[in-house]
Amino acid sequence: MPKARRNNKKGTAHRNTASTTQRRTTDAPASTTTDRQTVHTTRAARRIEQTSRVSSYQALIMPGMVTLGCLGLAISFSFFTTDPNRYLYGGIAALMALMWAYSFWLRLRKIQSGQKQQ
Repeated sequence: MPKARRNNKKGTAHRNTASTTQRRTTDAPASTTTDRQTVHTTRAARRIEQTSRVSSYQALIMPGMVTLGCLGLAISFSFFTTDPNRYLYGGIAALMALMWAYSFWLRLRKIQSGQKQQ
C-alpha cells in the first residue's frame, strides 16, 4: 500500500493539477502463494492461543486485588471511623466489592470452561 501524500495548503490551484490526481499504478504485487499464507495463519493462530492463555490468568489479578481492597475499605469505613455517614460509605465500598467480585467470578468461570474444552 503506498504512503499517503501530504496536502499542501498553499493554494487551491495546486490541488487541481494533474500531478495530484494521478495514482501510482506500480503497487507491489500481492503474494498468492498458498504455502506462505497457511504458514502465516498457523503462526498467528498459535500466537493468539498463547497470548489468550497467558492473559486469562493475568486478568484475574486486577479484579481480585480490587475486590479485597474494597472489602477492606468497607470494613474500615463501617467499624473504624467516627463519621456520621460511615455506614453509607461502607455500603458503597461493599457494593463496589460485590461488583468486582462478580467480574472476578465471570473471568474465573471463563477460564475454567476454556480448560475443560482443551
